[in-house]
Parts: sequence; structure tokens; C-alpha cells
Amino acid sequence: MKWTFDSDSGVRIIPAECKDCNENCCKSCIESNALNVFKSLTKEELDALVGNKQHIKFRAGETILKQNTDSSHFICVRKGLAKLYIEGSRDKNLILKIIRDSDIIISGGILSKSTRPFTVSAITDLDCCFINIDKVTNLLLANPGFAAAFFGKYHQQYNQIFGILVNLTQKYMPGRVADTLIYLKNQVLFSNPFIVPLSRQELAEMSAMTKESLVRILTEFKHSNIIRTEGRKIEILDEQALTEISKNG
Repeated sequence: MKWTFDSDSGVRIIPAECKDCNENCCKSCIESNALNVFKSLTKEELDALVGNKQHIKFRAGETILKQNTDSSHFICVRKGLAKLYIEGSRDKNLILKIIRDSDIIISGGILSKSTRPFTVSAITDLDCCFINIDKVTNLLLANPGFAAAFFGKYHQQYNQIFGILVNLTQKYMPGRVADTLIYLKNQVLFSNPFIVPLSRQELAEMSAMTKESLVRILTEFKHSNIIRTEGRKIEILDEQALTEISKNG
């Protein structure tokens, strides 16, 4: 199945065959997952996995998963954008990842059923499927190919988070803002210019700084002709310079 994306929002356009699906969420969405986590499942295993799935729609701003709650499900994102973040003290958050359609969210211990170490909330309206972790556990034990792909994705997610944490603790503020802009352009929105679906406060939470510091650095980048801003629209004019700022920290 070939997917197309909206050029402004970067969100995947629902194929015609999925629009007629009973719950607007079908096996073809899982089978076409870009990460191919599910490619080794047999038809019977796929039927068992999605048989009692819960299709849930969230409005922008609603909490999908809450930090320190039990890990009872994993989530396939059908359509939309969400933010994965750690809730700190005094209402300070640290955004570690933007989740987009076709992604999956794995949290806590798969086999130990430990609590979630982060919160996930919707940035835009979001469609997703909740699948009980017990069904996943059964397939992990029965299908080695699925287990390898699933844990590969699991470790990829956490390695990415650890990498971000290292950058946030070792880089100066301009390097962290540069990382945020490059990440949004190349890994989330796939366009330039792009409309930022986040507030300035949320951009600051992605860069581990105050909103005032973020705005100041964006202004410096703008005056240096590295970026152009107009409201929520940002255009990267000199990605090489931004990359150098990122490297130098």
C-alpha cells in the first residue's frame, strides 16, 4: 500500500480502503507499518492481535498515556501527532519525541509490566488503536521473528530517547535549538518551510530551556539569516550552518 502525506501538516492521508473500514482502523494499517514490526505475523496471528483492539480518538491536548501508570497496552498511531515527554517537578516538562502516524508507542516493561516512565499527549486530533500487552506477549513467545522486530523497535525508541538526553545535557542552548529545528524538519514534518504544530513553550520543552531563552535564540538565528519565521511557519534557510551549530553544541 502506498501512503501519501499532506504537504502542510505532514500527516498521512487516509487511503480509500481504510475510510470504509468499520472502525476506520484495519489490519492493512498494521500490515503497511513502515517499520515492518508486524511483517512476520501469520494471518491467524494478525487476526488474534487486532481481534479485540480498542480504536480511540483523542482531541488535541488530551492525555493518551500517563506517566507512572501501569503498562497494559501498546499503541498503534493511526493518524495524527503526539508528544512523548517526562513530567518533572514544578510543572516542568521535557519533550523527548514527537510521535506521528504509522508509529507505535511501547512503554514500560513488556514482560514485567512495569509502570510507564513518560506521558504521551495528543498535539493534533489523533486516531489510534490500543492493543492489550498480553496478546503481544503471547506472540513474542510464539514467533521469534516478531519478537526480534518488536524488541528492535523497543530498543530503538529508548536509544533515541537516551541520545536526546545526552545532547540536552552536553550541548549549549543554540545547539539544542538547532537540533530541535533539524529534527522537526527531517524526522517529523518532512518539509521546508514547515508549520510548527507546537507552541513556543513546547519548543522550549523540546530544547530543555525557558521559553524566553528559546525565543531569543530563534531571533538570533533569524538575524543571522539561518531561518525565517512567520508566526508558526519556520523556514530553514541555511541548514549547513544549523548543522554546524548543532555539532559545536
